[in-house]
Amino acid sequence: MRKTMAVMTAFILTVSAVYGTSARAAETFSLGDCNRDGMVNASDATDVLKYYSALSTGGDVWASDKVRLADMDGDSKVDSTDASYILSYYSTVSTGSEITPEKYMEYRTKGFGEFSYYSNIEVRAGSGCVNIKANDISADEYIRQQYPEGATSCAYEVSIYRNTENTDGTQKSELVSTETVRRIDKGERVYRYYGEEYREPCDVFSAALPQDLETKGCTYRVEVRGHYRIGGVEVTAANTSSAPLDTLPLIVNNAKLTPHDSYSLYNIKVSPPVYKATYYVSAADKKILDDFAAEHFTADMSNYDKIEYTWDWLNKNVTYASGNLYNDIISDSWVSACFVKKKGQCLQYNGALAEMLAYMGYDVYMLEMWLNPDGTNQHFRAEVVIDGQAYSIEVGNNGSYAGWLWLFRPIESSIKDLQK
Repeated sequence: MRKTMAVMTAFILTVSAVYGTSARAAETFSLGDCNRDGMVNASDATDVLKYYSALSTGGDVWASDKVRLADMDGDSKVDSTDASYILSYYSTVSTGSEITPEKYMEYRTKGFGEFSYYSNIEVRAGSGCVNIKANDISADEYIRQQYPEGATSCAYEVSIYRNTENTDGTQKSELVSTETVRRIDKGERVYRYYGEEYREPCDVFSAALPQDLETKGCTYRVEVRGHYRIGGVEVTAANTSSAPLDTLPLIVNNAKLTPHDSYSLYNIKVSPPVYKATYYVSAADKKILDDFAAEHFTADMSNYDKIEYTWDWLNKNVTYASGNLYNDIISDSWVSACFVKKKGQCLQYNGALAEMLAYMGYDVYMLEMWLNPDGTNQHFRAEVVIDGQAYSIEVGNNGSYAGWLWLFRPIESSIKDLQK
């Protein structure tokens, strides 16, 4: 900015030397530079306020060329409003923006029209809040081309709606809460596509979640409307972005836990399913799990966060033990194989997470099953029951079987008809 002003000043001096000072020369100065020093700053605002104050007591009237420079809003008069615009513009360029005073005032007086920006949003219920990720507008290449002076987010309006079904089958949407959030952090959104992991920059923010949010018989939707600062001017998007609220974390975090040291294995290759064995979380396994938690978990993580983190860690960090690799873990517990030796197959992957869930107090069990519909390819998977609802869990391995990966998928219990 200083370099730009220096060049501008040199150019103005050259013009003045050739043509002399005149109304024509004054036109080369930027809007707002009423003291003609090549910069638009607080000194110009002070001059405007002094002039406006003097006018009320019969002071001299500025020449028309100087009025044109000081008249920021184009109303053919110089007053305190123009001084305010000058200070606002000076504040904008002081933070790094290179927008011209003319362009700045165009935005301030004419606005941006129906400014719309659609953002893909990701929402999840947290502990007393809803955590949201939205596209970072400052990283959008199209926006950069449209607004070279830069665009950044400055606030988000977050509205939560409850969706229920009327007795006649029609849908009803009810506003539950709304909040404008101005604390925004920068982060990354991570997603997988055909086994590949992708990352994109995003805004990260949270809004308060109503207490005792009902999760039965209804769903929730979150609408987000962005406020963006473009060239120092705050604009509100004309449109909203919407996404369903993932209430699974609420369900998992609010589950009634009964800490225990055992979990069962059921054979569902036969009908009806049969009980097969009981496994125990040993003291050695508990220490391994405690050490893992101490190294990886943070104080702000909920139970769902801890489970999800471990599920993802197992998928990415444990090598599938094919062939002779399996001999190294054949005598190990599932926890030792995965968290210590970082090797395993489906039994170890899912068994290690099942042991952690049992240790935390969840009603979890393992399933021995056929992977293929034709009764071939034996496989092991875990299920959890919360408030009578069964959820399937599949850890899988990060490789050729990366598609075997889900967490808390609602299903009908695989052992509902079990007769012990």
